[in-house]
Amino acid sequence: MAARPEPFPASHDLLHLLLAHSGLDAFLPALADRTARRLAPLGRPDTALALYRRNRPVLTAGGSPSLVRLTQERLADDDAYLASALEHSRSASEERLPEAWASGIAWGVDAALLVVPVPAGPSATAALVLVGTAPAERMERRAALALLGRVRNQASWALRMAVRLADETDLAEHRAQAMQNRTVIDVAIGVIMAQSRCSADEAFDVLRRASNNRNVKLHTVAAELVQRIHPALPQTAFVD
Repeated sequence: MAARPEPFPASHDLLHLLLAHSGLDAFLPALADRTARRLAPLGRPDTALALYRRNRPVLTAGGSPSLVRLTQERLADDDAYLASALEHSRSASEERLPEAWASGIAWGVDAALLVVPVPAGPSATAALVLVGTAPAERMERRAALALLGRVRNQASWALRMAVRLADETDLAEHRAQAMQNRTVIDVAIGVIMAQSRCSADEAFDVLRRASNNRNVKLHTVAAELVQRIHPALPQTAFVD
């Protein structure tokens, strides 16, 4: 399946999900539950969503705990079907469950596997995993693929919005932490200047050498110095 996400497939329930759940850890299970309900006409297949963001563990969620657990296990084993969707944006399918997917879980001898990429924006990739019985008739298969395409596109739109919000939240937190670290370093520089009667550049060089010699981050060295004078670190004031 190579269907492109619809430009604006938003619906009231998708908007509600985005507004009602703060953070991807809470949003992904809600979206996975919605996706499973929308795909129920396909024979109620077991479904799971896997979401990968750069430099973060893969998040997984779904209506079936067994399939979620199995998806996590297959991710840990660098599963080729999941890699096809998450790394190469290509669908992968088998009319019979591969042994690694069928092991220990009974979905029936007719169960098939389908792993579909779900675009999630420039900083993330996602995959939709389905396990169930594939339609036998050609017309039923076409109708199933059409429904799957619509639901996948809706999930893609929602994930793009949720990931964008998560990225902006992370960036704001990183900037706030950087400003807080800068405040502590500036206070430490002031302490060194007062004690050693040196310039700001010379005081910063003292901190830098201590950081390098101990292989400790600069703001950590600065915090230790400031806390020798007062246990409470200075806080940066953020004005809305």
